Amino acid sequence: MKKIVKLSVVIFVFTLINANTLFSKEITSSGDGILIKSIHVTKFPYGRNGKNFDKDQYPDLYFKLFLNRKKTAQSNIVKDCKKGRIPILSGGKMPFRIEQNKLYHLQMLDHDSDRGVGSNRDEEVSSMIQITWSGLISKFGKKDSYLIKDPRYGDVAFILMVEHVGGAVASGSKAYIKYVKPIDQIKVPPKNKVLEGCGPVAAAMVMGYWQTEQGYKIMNTADRYNGNQHPTQTILDFRKKSDTRAWGNQSQSATRKMKMVDALQSFVGTANSRTYGRPKLKVDILWSIRRWDERKSRLKKELREGSPVILLLKKTPPCLTGKWVNSTKVVADHYIVAVGFDDAKKEYYVMPGWSEKKKSTSTGPNVHKKEDPAHCKCSYKEIANADPSLIWIKR
Repeated sequence: MKKIVKLSVVIFVFTLINANTLFSKEITSSGDGILIKSIHVTKFPYGRNGKNFDKDQYPDLYFKLFLNRKKTAQSNIVKDCKKGRIPILSGGKMPFRIEQNKLYHLQMLDHDSDRGVGSNRDEEVSSMIQITWSGLISKFGKKDSYLIKDPRYGDVAFILMVEHVGGAVASGSKAYIKYVKPIDQIKVPPKNKVLEGCGPVAAAMVMGYWQTEQGYKIMNTADRYNGNQHPTQTILDFRKKSDTRAWGNQSQSATRKMKMVDALQSFVGTANSRTYGRPKLKVDILWSIRRWDERKSRLKKELREGSPVILLLKKTPPCLTGKWVNSTKVVADHYIVAVGFDDAKKEYYVMPGWSEKKKSTSTGPNVHKKEDPAHCKCSYKEIANADPSLIWIKR
């Protein structure tokens, strides 16, 4: 019976690694960081040196993450772990973020809650195992899972289930999401008298990123979208779902905020049903009535985690002034897309939606300039004064 259980565990692990490896070949995005979403413990002891970790013999396992040997985060605790089962740790402060050019360690411990063995001290199950972004990539390549064996204790092994941060600079003080395609508003066929609207265009930029860089089938299939062409059919569909329209004889199109969210949720639902093996997407919003400090914190958090954010500006900031503001493309509130920030320079990097380029042009903060219709940069103060609401797609 024990042989059958061991064989089942081996088969499960082999299948899990190979399934994720095969799928990872479909993902074409590059990233500068990794999110450890969950840890699957495939091998662990009940005790060591003749002593059980727990009084009831079954350890209560969890992980600590260390940055420069200082604890920064901790997972949930899985109680009463038994061999033949694979404990999966995915809660607590997870996902753990592994940033480029930083030194991390992971350690598995037994949570001693019964005041029995070990006098309520959490005992080490694994050593402090070094984890770095460059180390994982250079040793194993870019995969969705990594099998880690403890170099000190031969009875410990686990699988890191990871997500590569799609083009986002993995840093707390700055972030940039690469390869969001700048899209312009063109006139809607067949009459060609009304512009597509800043709302549908902003939505198309964000959805295009989730398709080309993260592998979600979210765009209208008729576009065959790869980030190089104008996604006409997707935008037309979005206009219908969001009830985007021109008022009176104007050429400008307007999209109400909640209709924008409703349309995004419709596309996200389609993506979730059509995309195999990826975490589900969802839509979130933070209204302008919330304190700016809260909105600013959330904006940076989402950008750090690789989610471009749509900003609905109440006022046009000076960074967006110029001939585009005085043209027929801007009236009242305006939707733009934020793709990065830099605390040192106090700048946001945004896509105004007034010029069209291939996604390959969006390579980093250096391409953003004031009043640029495709890649613009705005000061922290300018965006704060514009009093934006935030809308975004995330996992």
